Amino acid sequence: MAESAAPASERPLTLEEKKAAARERARAAREAQQEGAGAGLSVTDDAAAYIRECADREDMAHAVRLRIHAGGCSGLEYSIDLVPQGEGAQPSERQIESNGVTVYLDLKSAIYVSGSVIDYTTSLMRRGFVIKNPNATTTCSCGDSFGV
Repeated sequence: MAESAAPASERPLTLEEKKAAARERARAAREAQQEGAGAGLSVTDDAAAYIRECADREDMAHAVRLRIHAGGCSGLEYSIDLVPQGEGAQPSERQIESNGVTVYLDLKSAIYVSGSVIDYTTSLMRRGFVIKNPNATTTCSCGDSFGV
């Protein structure tokens, strides 16, 4: 007797399904950019306050550069860096204003984080940024890396 295939939600995505999902995210990001919208990225009050606090202490702009790199437990990882005073968006970046801070994203990274929320948390076990990313299909336990 042949076994039936598990529903898509209960099995790992195939390479073709991952590629199709990536193409859909890229199409949605291009449409949002053509309409003048940002990447749908937002920064919470706590994250914005922490960014401003660190920027003031380091004499930097109230801005961060968010990048996605290959690596981490799940395949892709986040990188957030403060931006020096007077430095703006690079030609290949988009600029998003949220909650009084500026986030610079290169176009490739924008595809992966569209619709995300950048938060900052402080607890007994962890202190740092937490990115709630609706595009992530897998995440590692520490939350620093994700897969799509």
